[in-house]
Amino acid sequence: MSYTLDWERVKREVDIEQYFLFKMGSLYSFDKCKKAYVLHQNGNHGDIIRFFHHERSGVKMYYSIMNQDSGDIIQFIKKRILNNTSALPGEINQELRLFLGLGNDDSRIKVSKTYFAQVSEEVEPTHYQINGDIIQKISLHWEYLEQYRKFNRDTILSGVFQNTLFTYRKDNTTSLSYFVKDISGDVVGIHRVFTGKGDYFNKKWFDVNSKNSIGFTFSEKPEVTETLSVFESVFDAMSYAEIFNPANTQYCSSNGELSFSKAQNIKEYFTSNSFDKLVLGNDNDISGVYFNLNIVSAFIKEIQQVRKTTETIILDIVSVEHKNFNILKQFFRRLEYIPTNFRDKDLEMTYYTETLSQNSAKFIFIIGNTKDSIQFFVGLLLKIWRLDEFVRIHQPFNKDFNEDLIQQKSLSNE
Repeated sequence: MSYTLDWERVKREVDIEQYFLFKMGSLYSFDKCKKAYVLHQNGNHGDIIRFFHHERSGVKMYYSIMNQDSGDIIQFIKKRILNNTSALPGEINQELRLFLGLGNDDSRIKVSKTYFAQVSEEVEPTHYQINGDIIQKISLHWEYLEQYRKFNRDTILSGVFQNTLFTYRKDNTTSLSYFVKDISGDVVGIHRVFTGKGDYFNKKWFDVNSKNSIGFTFSEKPEVTETLSVFESVFDAMSYAEIFNPANTQYCSSNGELSFSKAQNIKEYFTSNSFDKLVLGNDNDISGVYFNLNIVSAFIKEIQQVRKTTETIILDIVSVEHKNFNILKQFFRRLEYIPTNFRDKDLEMTYYTETLSQNSAKFIFIIGNTKDSIQFFVGLLLKIWRLDEFVRIHQPFNKDFNEDLIQQKSLSNE
């Protein structure tokens, strides 16, 4: 019997969380408060998945809050990957072989520190540790970068991006990768892209224990730097650079996650590095405009919090100047009560006052969780607080700037 058929050993030693990140890491983001992974669908929160160790067996398992089900890695493959609780052993083993980079080879798997997690490991470790090999050469990935992403090699090897990409080899998997760093420059993770042929082509996932909730991918800073440009993906940043070739610019990628607290880190980085201009190049979809809202709000000291439901977005604003408040409230309907259900669409473009003390009040503004509503409100904030003097929102024509680059090159070849 081959090792992959020894399911009891697989349950004990193959890390279900790393398998989940490999398969679904680009769709979920880690929520530090919930200590769980949250699915984003059309800008809304979906399922929440948490990992834990079974009290008796020590096997690492998953729990889905939305579907109210749990299980080990074998059950996860059946329910979530194959969508077939009666899946045959061969189908499950094929998934495991692909994950471990074995293809159809039934040879015995070597135990490794990466794919075979110790039972005592925490779900959220206190720090990130690089366990694989970092290889500076990216020659393995030229076809992916030049043919699939449509980059000129000069862009990849330019001064600002020449140190961004590298090859990361971990066990039997080799990937195109880039660092995730916090705003102080410390490495807190690695984002990986599979560029080889097969089912996992262009699959993106974070190296296990990566902390994207506080991390970004930064380009090099030119000697003279005036502008910080923010994107969701490093490939969007590189595409923007190739299309527009702006001078004196450093690029920052959020890697698809940008909460209000993470946006506050961008504000701190912008301020501490004395940039003059901020360009927001997030995607042309509801997630992209929500990221814009979080960043713009982070630059307004009166905004304490931004949070959202499936239908509404709620902002807590305190100590706002009378002039600014008078302009803002013209676009909103005043509520005389505290809403009991923020999901109610009738609450869009409303506000109410929450008394904090005799001399202090908080204003709760509620907008619709739609692309048009968020875009309008972002424009309003930019004008009222005069942030448009240094903040520019540059929205791609297609979904993102890499799609713009691909379309531009396709048209030029027609």
